Amino acid sequence: MEMNNVDIDTQKIGRRLAQFRKEKKLTQEALSEIINMSANHISTIENGGSYSLNALITICDCLGVTLDHVIYGNLRNNKIDNFIDLLNLCNDYEISVLFSVAESLLSNREK
Repeated sequence: MEMNNVDIDTQKIGRRLAQFRKEKKLTQEALSEIINMSANHISTIENGGSYSLNALITICDCLGVTLDHVIYGNLRNNKIDNFIDLLNLCNDYEISVLFSVAESLLSNREK
């Protein structure tokens, strides 16, 4: 079985994590309290430093983002999974707007 070499860019991963954290309106200190990890370690990760897979998973779970989105910078190729991932990034208002759009599309389709 041939394995593809995956280029892990810790700088990009760190920037993405910082972006997702800021979108959730969390400081590094607030995130550190939620996941029981030092704010210093979170800063190191966001600045491209080393981390364990467990730390990355813990942060992703807390921020509601998928590992593939954080690592690769894009969502999966499956349209349904992509849509679910996008919904997980939305706030309540954005979800209500999308819900209204979906309802409108379905009601017009039936006509």
